[in-house]
Amino acid sequence: MSRAHDPRSDDPARPAPAGGRAADTGRPFEPRAAWLMLAVITMGTTMVSLDGTIVLLAQPALQADLNASLVQVQWVTAAYVLAVGALLIVSGGIGDRIGNRLTFLIGVTGFAVSSGLIAAAHDAGWLIGLRVLQGVSGAVLQPSTMGLLRESFPEDRLDMPIAVRSASIGISTAAGPVIGGLLVEHVSWRAAFLINIPLGLLTVALGAWVWRGRPARRPAPAARRSFDVPGALILGLLLCALFLDVSAIAARGVTDGRSVALTVATTVLAWLFVRRERRAVDPLVPPTLLASPPLWAGFVLVISLAFTMIGTLFVVSYYVQNHLGLHPVEGGVHVLPLTGTLIVAAPLSGIAMRKVGARAVVCAGLAVTAGAVYGLSRIGTQPGSTHLGLLLFALGLGLAPALAGSTKMIVSQVPVPLGGLAGGLHQTGMQIGSGIGIATMGTMLGSRAEDLLRTALRQAGADDADPRFVRQALDEVSVGLHQPLAHMPAGLRGTWEGLSRSIFMDAMSYALLAGVIATCVGLAVTAPSLLTELRDRKAR
Repeated sequence: MSRAHDPRSDDPARPAPAGGRAADTGRPFEPRAAWLMLAVITMGTTMVSLDGTIVLLAQPALQADLNASLVQVQWVTAAYVLAVGALLIVSGGIGDRIGNRLTFLIGVTGFAVSSGLIAAAHDAGWLIGLRVLQGVSGAVLQPSTMGLLRESFPEDRLDMPIAVRSASIGISTAAGPVIGGLLVEHVSWRAAFLINIPLGLLTVALGAWVWRGRPARRPAPAARRSFDVPGALILGLLLCALFLDVSAIAARGVTDGRSVALTVATTVLAWLFVRRERRAVDPLVPPTLLASPPLWAGFVLVISLAFTMIGTLFVVSYYVQNHLGLHPVEGGVHVLPLTGTLIVAAPLSGIAMRKVGARAVVCAGLAVTAGAVYGLSRIGTQPGSTHLGLLLFALGLGLAPALAGSTKMIVSQVPVPLGGLAGGLHQTGMQIGSGIGIATMGTMLGSRAEDLLRTALRQAGADDADPRFVRQALDEVSVGLHQPLAHMPAGLRGTWEGLSRSIFMDAMSYALLAGVIATCVGLAVTAPSLLTELRDRKAR
């Protein structure tokens, strides 16, 4: 007797059929081909995660070579994360339409090609535009890796491949500062991008070899999602407006005309996005998620964590390389306590969550994070390596459980069929937080340095100082450079280095306090649900 087709059998999230067949394909599971596929996926994800921390270490050298302003350097990183954040939710549907294999190859190729073009750029404006292209490629690449894993491994064998993929991301993120330091110090900042070309070529070549003779899986027409193009465009404009609004508020205050206009624009775009998603046939974010307060609380938490982590790294990179005068390799080694602790503490956080719950782990991590960032804001002009290392170790020790717990908090608030979208929302929150963290802390660093410098000029009776000196002084002091400058007023010549160091440290302290506040915001949205959870446990 023939059986009616069960539509659930097409669900990639369901266990593999008996007999050890790979999910989604219906073909027998081939261990050798699957593990080779995992190697291809790992190389692609490593290329993206390695790029993130390498770029942060390369930014002082990049700024000096291109004669870029602090604002332009902010955009070098922010343009990338905003492009990824705007497209990450959309790009998951690309694999559903053209297949994960082709999507992955397009992403890897685009990432490698855009990296080569960035390395050839001799203008900050062009570099920022190319970083957008690189971000688009990264957004296309990342979701396809999970789809390929599901195609290659049965459901009951997915845990180890996912763990290997996650470990490769953590290891490459930790190695980024050291590798970046070596490349910048011994070659050029351009080598930090050129490294993606051989990695990309090797990934494509290995993928072509693994996939030879194996036809690509073609998604069934019924499984293909349509693209909500208007929703994607509104989301992209919303993220850009939010980034500009945060920068304007940090530099000019809430009541400034530009800040008010951007706040209004951001609010209108947010309203349009929600309205569009409620009316769209196949929305980017289903209305059921938009109406979930716990999900929004988790989303705000993720944004606050990324804000603190990436914004702090942005400021600290100038501190260790320019202010302390460390070579790029030394700077990378000094950041290792943070990235290394994130890797080691992540699995321990999972154990803790099973015992005391995600919210308790998150709140404890946030408290440690706030204390560590505050400690960094009060650090001395010439701290010992041990002092700096301990503070960065504490920062990693706080961020690891908070990041792990925030992921669980978001995913656990949505129905199982929307779990993939919840993961995309989590990653989007990370990109949004990273972008506005850099915008806020970078703007606060520059604006505070400018205010202090102009005050110092007035006190020294040098209000009429040469504009060329003022401009160069602002550019250099705000990123921790303290060498003598041309056209310096006579009253500052004997005290300039001490004055500039004092200004930078004050500005850095001011900027890092934004990270403390952002962490406290995350604590504020998490603590109420923790208290409710504790009361429920006590009642039982």
